[in-house]
Amino acid sequence: MRKIAFAAAFILAITACASAASSGAGGDRNLINFEEIERARTPGWHAWDLIAAVRPHFLRSQSAITLTEREPVFARVYVDEIYHGEIESLKTLRLDKIMSVEFLPAFDAKTRFSEDMPGGAILIRTR
Repeated sequence: MRKIAFAAAFILAITACASAASSGAGGDRNLINFEEIERARTPGWHAWDLIAAVRPHFLRSQSAITLTEREPVFARVYVDEIYHGEIESLKTLRLDKIMSVEFLPAFDAKTRFSEDMPGGAILIRTR
């Protein structure tokens, strides 16, 4: 009986450690909160630099290149819920007014903006 209790406690501890490690330091892998922005802040950086350092998967192509579709599809950028531009426009947004950065996968972006966005959306919230 003691061995079973020990084994159950061991499995529970391993599971708890694995789930804590998978959530990462920031918690949500699709959100860069203000505290993370402050920790990563470097003079001269723009939103692109921050995302490349903290959540580089936001900047990757979100669709597979197939025989019929040869162009990669990237996320569109919204600042305070207003369309700002394609992913390259992140290089124009300075960090000093950014409160958070969130990545929305394609389905969530389409639901939120009523527009087909196969690359998803990057939402920037400012002060």
